[in-house]
Amino acid sequence: MTQAVVIKSKSYGIHLVLNPDVTFQELLEAVIEKFADSGSFFKNANVGISFEGYDLTPEQQYELIAVIEAHTSINIICIMEEEQVKEACVLAETEALIRERVTNHAVFHYGSLQPGDDLHSDAGLVIIGNVPKGAKVTAAGNLIVFGSLDGFAHAGAYGDFAAYIAALSIDTGQIQIGRILYIPPENGNKKKGGFLRRKKEGESFSPQIARVQDGHVIMEPCTKDLFEHS
Repeated sequence: MTQAVVIKSKSYGIHLVLNPDVTFQELLEAVIEKFADSGSFFKNANVGISFEGYDLTPEQQYELIAVIEAHTSINIICIMEEEQVKEACVLAETEALIRERVTNHAVFHYGSLQPGDDLHSDAGLVIIGNVPKGAKVTAAGNLIVFGSLDGFAHAGAYGDFAAYIAALSIDTGQIQIGRILYIPPENGNKKKGGFLRRKKEGESFSPQIARVQDGHVIMEPCTKDLFEHS
């Protein structure tokens, strides 16, 4: 008999293979049983999660995550889509360091924003999704986007010049940290002086970080060395 749920370990966290021939309630019960047996393997881990085999609605995805976190000590930080896995695995190398640097308690927002959205946090802000052109995000602390950042982003909104903005890809010149606006170079379509040129179709970038240096907002690759020495 085919199992209702198969758990696979991935570099970014957990991949669940779900049997499409069972009811969602049966899936929930199978997930609880599976993680009761194997949840200790991921004890106290911050992980991403992905799904395969079952056409889940966003609400069903979050319900599965809720029962996993309720029956284990696992902290699920994001839902991975297939096209995001490669880029997100790169950012996962610095995720623990990023979390340590988020001052105050960060607010997590699950899901991509829409053009016209205006999201504000009086602490740090972590967005599990994309920020498209026309959307605005503001955080009193650090701002982290597990997706692409194409809209307006403001970190350290109350004057914290030590705040930073990090994302899987940054393709916008609309960035502000504290009271300092990012000023792209004149030839903004090229990668020069830390400015990330516009992506071509099918192209991916390494995670980027924007921070204040010498009174200016600069953009650099998001690396462990950067966090260790900033």
